[in-house]
Amino acid sequence: MMSLAARRPRTDARRAFVGGVRDIAPLAASVAPFGLAIGAAVGASDVPRLAGWAGGPLILAGSAQLTTVEMLDAGAAPLVIIVSALVLNARILMYGAALAPWFRDETLMRRLLLAVPLIDQLFLVAAPRFEEDDLDRRARQAYYGGAASVLIGVWVAAQTIGLVAGVGLPPALGLHLAAPLALAGLLAKSINGRPAIVAAIVAALVVVVGAGLPQQSGVLVAASVGVAVGHMTATRRERTSS
Repeated sequence: MMSLAARRPRTDARRAFVGGVRDIAPLAASVAPFGLAIGAAVGASDVPRLAGWAGGPLILAGSAQLTTVEMLDAGAAPLVIIVSALVLNARILMYGAALAPWFRDETLMRRLLLAVPLIDQLFLVAAPRFEEDDLDRRARQAYYGGAASVLIGVWVAAQTIGLVAGVGLPPALGLHLAAPLALAGLLAKSINGRPAIVAAIVAALVVVVGAGLPQQSGVLVAASVGVAVGHMTATRRERTSS
């Protein structure tokens, strides 16, 4: 007798790739202002342009990259810079652990390559899609690859434009709010249920108020506060219903 998993319709790799491109597009657009801001920051700093720009495709995490550029420009010690970037990116370890079961059949080298573009936006798109469990191994690769290629392409292109023309961009564009705008895109994608809505509202308020915090820590603080408030809301809701 054929199992339910065997009878379940599967999505072919080409359709999966297009689906990844389609699903990541809104979030990729939301990171473009942040990429412009980082490119402009690199151009205005004393950090060599090529070195600063290389952080785009190599680090692939806006807050960590911008913090690194600012600390290099300020002459901070290399060890302090490395530790700061690692702390800001610690959440990505959780993303990798959450997606690992879907790629357990891949070789070690392939899994390492798949981990390179894994940032907030890609995780928030890939994780719920994989949970639908209608993609086979090749289709998962294709979906992930489609989403990752668009995200990386937009991110690097935005930084390149910001680096070349950013110093001359008018302040009226409000690029200092780029990080909050990127977070807003993540919040819109992740809202699901009352606790998540409360967490999103609180995080959005904190990230706007904390836009001027040192070392671009506003996003990190907002995310932490939002998660804590969301957890308290969910806990209180469970106690009330019990």
